[in-house]
This record gives sequence, C-alpha cells and structure tokens, in this order.
Amino acid sequence: MTVSIQVVILEIILLLVIGGVERLLVRIFHHPKKIKHLWWGWTIILWLLIIFNIGFYWPAYPIALWMILALLLIVLQIIHNHEFIYRRYWPVFWHYSAYYALIIYIGSLIISPWLPLI
Repeated sequence: MTVSIQVVILEIILLLVIGGVERLLVRIFHHPKKIKHLWWGWTIILWLLIIFNIGFYWPAYPIALWMILALLLIVLQIIHNHEFIYRRYWPVFWHYSAYYALIIYIGSLIISPWLPLI
C-alpha cells in the first residue's frame, strides 16, 4: 500500500482544518484550565490516518509498543508518587500518545512503500 503525494497533501490539509476547528472549539468552550490542545482527539485522528496509510496489519506493532509505554508510565507514576491517580495520569498519557502517534504517522508516510503486502 503506497501513499501518494496527493494523499499526503490531502491529509496535511485535513490536519490543518482539524487544527482550526480544534482552536475554535477550545476558544468557544474554554475551560478554566486553559486547554491548548485536545490531545486525545489528535491521537485518535493520527491513528486513523496511520491505519489508512499502512493498512490494518502493520499498525499493530506500534500500538503494542504504545500499550507497553502506557504501562511504563503507570509504573513510573507509582514509583514516583507512591500511588496511581488517574487525574494525573490521563493528561500526561494523552500528551505523550499524541507525540508518539505523530512520529508513527510520519513514519507511515515514509515507510509505506517498503512494507510488504499482507
């Protein structure tokens, strides 16, 4: 499954439009905590684009690594704070997940021509 230049351009335009909509939603429904990004939304959107770019089989490996990283984050929080608190965990988890998904997304654009078809 090869990603063409047209698809890349359309995906970038889609991400820019989603970024604009996110900015408007954050400004309209502003929270007292000054949310700048909806990290969970970006993570989900990027994973959908990754699946679109490289199919359903290959994303299983980075998703498995993502789950391991989530468990490591839990262990780090337990070691550091001597307790596990969801309210502290979720923002950090989604923040790092969005960055991880962005790296995998860029990788999916680069590596897709060389992946064997399954």
